[in-house]
Amino acid sequence: MRSGFGAAILALFGLGLAGCSTRADVPTTGAPSLAQPQGESPPAAAKATQYLYVYNEGSAGLYTGEYARYSLPDLSLLETTEADGVASPEAFGKDQLPYFIDEAAQGGFAVYLQPVKNKVVPAVEQFYGVPCQSTSLATGPTGDFYAVQYCSGNVLEYSPKKATNKAKKPIAQYTGGNLGLKSGTINPTYAAVDRKGDLYVGDNEGGVTYFAAGSTKGVIAFPTGNSGYVYQMIVDANGDVWSVHGPDPTQVYFRNKTSCVPDRSGTIERFEQAERFSKGRLVQHLYTATSDSPVFAGDGLSIAIDSKGRIYIGNQDSSDDGVLLDYNPGASCPTDGLSFVLPTRAFPQVAVDASGRYYITDYNDNSISVYEGGSKKLLKKITQKKGIVAITYATIGP
Repeated sequence: MRSGFGAAILALFGLGLAGCSTRADVPTTGAPSLAQPQGESPPAAAKATQYLYVYNEGSAGLYTGEYARYSLPDLSLLETTEADGVASPEAFGKDQLPYFIDEAAQGGFAVYLQPVKNKVVPAVEQFYGVPCQSTSLATGPTGDFYAVQYCSGNVLEYSPKKATNKAKKPIAQYTGGNLGLKSGTINPTYAAVDRKGDLYVGDNEGGVTYFAAGSTKGVIAFPTGNSGYVYQMIVDANGDVWSVHGPDPTQVYFRNKTSCVPDRSGTIERFEQAERFSKGRLVQHLYTATSDSPVFAGDGLSIAIDSKGRIYIGNQDSSDDGVLLDYNPGASCPTDGLSFVLPTRAFPQVAVDASGRYYITDYNDNSISVYEGGSKKLLKKITQKKGIVAITYATIGP
């Protein structure tokens, strides 16, 4: 078992693209819905203030983990909140505030609030009792928290009520579907809850399990064996859920380089990159650039969607180059001319604000860049201050 989200990304160092499965008949159905890059949080009002939230894993024995909040689009550092190097990505509660899971002083793990203030702000424990490290935290429309438990192969649901006097018990446990298959080796890595309360859980072999609202019985929405870890899942403004994964993705063949319709007899190779789900059903696939393209990369790490349906995916190539893929609204294959190669070992995390600007992090040089939407025009780039290092997650939130 890899130790966590950041460690899972780091595990991509040295991983090639060998051992891929082959599929040439996967469908391409439908167009992506208009979306906002809010992850699990409800869509913000058009004029609401947004911030970029970045989780930095830190460096053992040298720097602590830190959650950093930046103003947009100027990327001024407003706030930091200390965390361990095993904390989860953040999710936004019903109150629109950011929460995360980290180690608890009482033992085990706890859910914490990152207060939206200025400068150095301590996290506020909400409750403890989460048994294991969580590679993902999701929130639902009722405000409940969903903690991914890789160690036990399930997802635990907790009420949002604050309680620090004793360990909180979960109100529901989610398992089944893909989870627990292959003698218990299929485990959850990420989760997202749509606005109807349906839960989607990605796993360590690229699969997705669906739990209808009110049900703890999992149904396979996308089978395992198509890739490695599901690294991120987001919910768009229409309630559709997107999943991105890598490494070792499935090979898919096409008739020519301009076609984005899979063809069993084709010779042009792309890789399965991400999927879209609606009401528990798989409705769209996203593919990489062709395998001979300068912007080819097979390890999907992050995904963001703007309000017009333009999709951005942060990828890591086996050659250690980071890649940003840009997909026109409605497309299942990227536009090579708007995609570009990033520095070595960037392990890019991508996010989009309400104005359509997109943000890319670079793990290796500890930087954050903002670009004009639908273009390669760099608007600004900053380097994080000393002591805030090892970017492993980024999102836009209120």
